[in-house]
Amino acid sequence: MGLIRDIFGIGKDSGSLLQDLAAIRKKTRGDRNRLLSEIEFNAALVLEHGLRMGADEGKVIARLKLDNLARLIDDGFDFATIRRGTVDAILVKDVPVLRHYAGLDLERFLKRIRFHIEQIKLLPDLYDIKQTDKVNVRLRLENLGRRYALLIRFLKT
Repeated sequence: MGLIRDIFGIGKDSGSLLQDLAAIRKKTRGDRNRLLSEIEFNAALVLEHGLRMGADEGKVIARLKLDNLARLIDDGFDFATIRRGTVDAILVKDVPVLRHYAGLDLERFLKRIRFHIEQIKLLPDLYDIKQTDKVNVRLRLENLGRRYALLIRFLKT
């Protein structure tokens, strides 16, 4: 998919990013595994089905999951047990949507993803997303895909 290659260069696509995430997830148990499984599900849904194969945006939005992420954030989970440190500015590659993620630790990064998913999930209730020109749902899903791609790269480094 061109979007991922534009961000991270030749040799990377959504399939290889998802394989990287699956390899990380397989080394975990419990809450960490459930969280990474949910991230993997959402990333595959957005990157593969929504963007690469062009599935209906409304159906993609309806199937985005937040249960484990929301629960762990609300319960005060220590996200440093999954990944310590912050997003390196080199990872954002001058992509305007991602520039603000440089310097974020995993907890703050995931809180932003949660916020964006919650906002995206509101769109079908607020607008006729197939006909409106007030919001660009496709662009919002692309930006969410970029965030997931960056998250996977961050987890891998």
